[in-house]
Amino acid sequence: MGKKRQAGKAQARRSERRRRERKAASVDVAAVLADLPPADAYDDVPAFGDLAPTPEQRAAFEGARAAAENPDEARLGCVIRLDRGFPLVVASDRTVRAEHAVGFAKQDREKGDALLPAVGDWVVLLCPAGHDMGVIERVLPRKGAFERWRGKSRGERQTLAANVDEVLTVQALGPDPVPLARIARSLVLTLDCGAKPVVVLTKADRKGDAAALASDVERVQRLVGPGVRVVATSSALGSGLEEVRSCIPAGTVGMILGASGAGKSTLLNGLLGHEALATGAVRERDDAGRHTTVARMMVKLPGAGVVADAPGLRSLPLVGHERGLARAFPEIVRAARGCRFNDCTHAREPGCEVLAQLAAGEIDAVRFEAFSALAAEMRVSAQSLDPDVAP
Repeated sequence: MGKKRQAGKAQARRSERRRRERKAASVDVAAVLADLPPADAYDDVPAFGDLAPTPEQRAAFEGARAAAENPDEARLGCVIRLDRGFPLVVASDRTVRAEHAVGFAKQDREKGDALLPAVGDWVVLLCPAGHDMGVIERVLPRKGAFERWRGKSRGERQTLAANVDEVLTVQALGPDPVPLARIARSLVLTLDCGAKPVVVLTKADRKGDAAALASDVERVQRLVGPGVRVVATSSALGSGLEEVRSCIPAGTVGMILGASGAGKSTLLNGLLGHEALATGAVRERDDAGRHTTVARMMVKLPGAGVVADAPGLRSLPLVGHERGLARAFPEIVRAARGCRFNDCTHAREPGCEVLAQLAAGEIDAVRFEAFSALAAEMRVSAQSLDPDVAP
C-alpha cells in the first residue's frame, strides 16, 4: 500500500510538471526575446577559440552533421549563457541567441530534463539562412556535469554547468572559525562529476590576525586533504587573485560555486579587472547576501581560462553521490572494508576498523567528522527517495 501511495504521488508530480511545461509554452516568446539584450551586447563572453571540445564531442558533432538534412546549416556550438530559456551559443563564425528544435524538446519531455542544455554544453546548432536565431538540435555527450538534486525525493537533478575542468568552492571568512560543512559537500559533488576541486576563502581581511587566518586555512586543508588547493583571498586588499587565476589555466573551464554573500561576484570582478558583475550588500546578523547573479553565464578571464558563474545556492543536497563521497574520503572507504559488519556506520559498532584507525591517528578527526555527517545524510536521503526513481 505504501509503494502504491508513493507511486501515485510521483505520478501526480509528473502531471504537475507537464502542466507547468504547457503553461510555460504559452508565454509570449516574442516579448521575452525583446526583453533580452542582443547577442553582441555582452562583455567578457568567451570566444569559440577559448573553449575546447573533446575529440569525442567533435566526432559526435561530425556524425550529426553528416546525418543532417542541410549539413551546411550545422555548427558546433557551446552554450555560454542561459537567459529565461533562450541560450546564448558561440560557434566558430557567430554568437547567437538560440531556441530548441521541436523534436529535441519532445525528446526532453520523455526523458526528463537531463538533456536540456546547460552552460558549458557543446551542442549541434542549426543556423538556417534568413533566421536571426539559431536552433539547438541536440546536446553532445558530456565529459561530466556538476549536478545537484532539486529535492530529496522528487527525482529531479539540476545541472549547474557541464564539461567543467575545475570547481572553485568559495567560502567567506569571518571572525569565527570557518564553517566546514558546505565545503565538504561541495568537495563530494565536485569529485563526483570528475572535476578538480579548489577552495577559495574570501574576505581574509576580516580575520583578526595572521594566526587566525592560518588556523582557518589549516582546518580547511585538513578537511579537503593535501591534494586539494586552498587559496585565501581578499578583494579589499587585492591579495590572492593571481593564485586563483592560476587555478584556471587557458583552455580549461572552471566553475565558481558558493552561497549568496560568499563574495563570488566580487571575486570574479577582481579576476576580470573591472566591475562587470553586480554585487549586493551582506546582512550583518547572519552574513547572508542577496542573490546578485541572475543568469548562468561564462566569462573569459584575462590571461587564464573561462569561468562559469551561477546564482548563489542555499542548499546542496546529496542524493546518490556515493561515488563522490568515496573519492573525497578514500582512506575511510578503504578502512571500512576491514570492519566486522558490512553495514557498519562507524559510530560504536564492535570491530570497526575506521574507529580503530581514527583512535590510532591514522584517520584525521576533521575528515572523519565530515564523512560521518555526509554519509548519514545520504543514507536518510536514499531511504526517502521515491522507489520508482533511480539516483
